Amino acid sequence: MDRHETKARVEAQINEWKTNLDVMKAKAAAATGEAKVGLQENVGQLQKQLDGLKIRAAKTWDVADDAWDTNRKDLELAWAEWEVRAKQAWRDLTK
Repeated sequence: MDRHETKARVEAQINEWKTNLDVMKAKAAAATGEAKVGLQENVGQLQKQLDGLKIRAAKTWDVADDAWDTNRKDLELAWAEWEVRAKQAWRDLTK
């Protein structure tokens, strides 16, 4: 997959999850007691990790051609791992 396609796909995924995280933050804020604290911490961690992935993605777009494939694969692996955690948190909050 070339840079342009990868960049467009990753940016679309990031934007989708930014929206989802906003919904998750609102649901966590509406919770009560200990559940609220735990949910807010979890969503906060996901947000921090997403911010890190956005930075990592931005750096990936600028790598040399000979390093592109390795960097793309590393980014996609990190994204997939984050997305598993985010989807689980989404399911937990939207039950």
